[in-house]
Amino acid sequence: MMANLQDLKKFDLNLLVIFECVYLHRSVSKAAEALFLTPSAISQSIQRLRNQLNDPLFLREGKGITPTTVADNLHIYLEDNLQQLEQTIRVVQGAPQRKNFIIYCTSLIGLEFLSPLAEQFCRQQGFELVHYDMSVSAQSAEELLTFRKADLIIGNTPVIGHSVVCTPLFNTDPILVCSKDHPRIGDNTTLAALKHEKFARITGLEEGIRQYDVKLAQEFPDRKIVFYSDSAVTVLSAVGQSELLCFIGTRGYERFKDVFNLKRVALADELPALEFHMMYNRFALQSSAFKLLLDAINQRVMALE
Repeated sequence: MMANLQDLKKFDLNLLVIFECVYLHRSVSKAAEALFLTPSAISQSIQRLRNQLNDPLFLREGKGITPTTVADNLHIYLEDNLQQLEQTIRVVQGAPQRKNFIIYCTSLIGLEFLSPLAEQFCRQQGFELVHYDMSVSAQSAEELLTFRKADLIIGNTPVIGHSVVCTPLFNTDPILVCSKDHPRIGDNTTLAALKHEKFARITGLEEGIRQYDVKLAQEFPDRKIVFYSDSAVTVLSAVGQSELLCFIGTRGYERFKDVFNLKRVALADELPALEFHMMYNRFALQSSAFKLLLDAINQRVMALE
């Protein structure tokens, strides 16, 4: 069916792009930043769309905004159509495809799942892998993936969004570690016996890490933390050269126990597992090379289980 071009001519299609950005971010200021516009320009555009659709679209709720039913319905119709339009423009313009994949994850995850396949994947597929050694918040992860500033993120906080695929990758059991030369800690202990020991902690922006720290604090409320770092390698190095203790996933311990002079301390108390997720933009699946990258990571996970 042919589109009614006269009706489309009367409608500013840019308003739909701006609407979708505000809808995804639930924020005028963040949408303005993402689209390189001023908050005033965003607000004026939303007001024009409100007038055309005769609906407020977004309502104030606390410090944020929440969409109306009309806005929810508009988003449902737009999410697939805007992606198809973007793809069509790329094809027509002959836009060159990027020859790299940008990946965000911590150094420990990178060592486990990227380092073993990096050279082989790049040689076979002709793509470069660009790794950023950092964890990101759920909000930052969604922005990075939605606006294609990242192709793949592996982290503890699942991201839910219409353009983002989020799948469980693996679970790891946290264990207590200390230096092999620790003067007081043997191979077995209890949380109660550690009341007077000092700890190091791996920090991060991720909500999943923060929630896990809350669970751990409930299990071990008396833990005295004196050293913090967002680098797992730095924390493990400090523990191996001091009398500090820390909790770390089993995978990280197995890889670094000999490097940093670490030993595992068996706990009588059971601790909650730490979950990791793999997240990427749906549009990335159009690349056969990206699908092979996902397959390679999943195969690596299976090989380590």
